[in-house]
Amino acid sequence: MNTKQNQLPQDSEKLRDIPKWAKRYAENRTLHMFIFFIAYLILLGAIFLSVHFFLKRNFIPALIMLGLYIVGLIYFLITCDKNAASYYAKTGVPESSGLKKMGKYLSLPLIAFIIFGIIMEQRGIFPAYLRMPFSATFICPLLIFANWRWMKSSIIGYLWTTLYGAWAVAIIFKVPILTFSQGGQLNPGDEMYLAIPVTGVITGLVSYFYSRYALKKLKEAAHLQENNNG
Repeated sequence: MNTKQNQLPQDSEKLRDIPKWAKRYAENRTLHMFIFFIAYLILLGAIFLSVHFFLKRNFIPALIMLGLYIVGLIYFLITCDKNAASYYAKTGVPESSGLKKMGKYLSLPLIAFIIFGIIMEQRGIFPAYLRMPFSATFICPLLIFANWRWMKSSIIGYLWTTLYGAWAVAIIFKVPILTFSQGGQLNPGDEMYLAIPVTGVITGLVSYFYSRYALKKLKEAAHLQENNNG
């Protein structure tokens, strides 16, 4: 008897959590984001290899890599939105309005701040190796604001901010591996071009697994509701 009495409040709490888990599932589905940044890294690698081969005067492999980059970029641009729409259609849940607003309203400010940062760097306001830490001063607040304002049930903005900000701090303290050295294939300051997709991949993967966990909790609560109704 006591067991049943204790179970009732727990069941009621699970049923009340249905809207919470439904929203967390909807706002953390980032498989398309993960694939986007994987493709970005592949294209980045192709153009890097193309430049590397050109500098080594290996023109045939350089042209091959450049061709792969161009074909891959065109294909990606053509199919990106279509694949995202197909992904949401298969799940049966449309893309959350928060994710749409994040993509719609953050793009232009981010581009403007990046251009502003380039101008500041060219004028000698800060050295090249601080390019990424400087970018973190506007990228991180924008992501935090977007998460707080439009995606209160999501971890995307907060997690991405944490990863990107941590990498920026590592550059300030010149932590090995995360910081490029002068004279290498990549120069100090180029970390930003790698950090954005790498932290995006990690954020997308972690958020995706969190969305699967939220879906599991949602199914458990829905199954409990069906049993109670039955």
